[in-house]
Amino acid sequence: MDFFLVYSVVLFVWLFFSLGVLIFAKYIKLDEVESYFLENEKVRENKRFWSRNQWIDRQHRMMLISDFFSNSKRHVEAGLVTEAELASVPVALKRWMVWPYYLLQILAVATAVWGFWRWWCDIPIP
Repeated sequence: MDFFLVYSVVLFVWLFFSLGVLIFAKYIKLDEVESYFLENEKVRENKRFWSRNQWIDRQHRMMLISDFFSNSKRHVEAGLVTEAELASVPVALKRWMVWPYYLLQILAVATAVWGFWRWWCDIPIP
């Protein structure tokens, strides 16, 4: 079997795995994580604006909280979140907020490699 085909299959499986993790975190874990930020003005404002509970609303609410965890020092210095609020969230929930985006970043790089590889080797797609 051609290595490009194996890479394509792995990339396709990675896509569905990453999306599955993202959807699980968004619909199962998001409300639990938001409960730790009940007093945070930025989270309350964001939840008030994105309150319809549709896909796009949950996506924006999750992006704010995952940004708190991935760039915590910057947000603490800006006064948007406190160290105590960040420390109150269990490590497992922090991972559920951050890792889906890391998996999707890996997917984006792998897709760029796939596209460059296909272009460089002039691989036709039947």
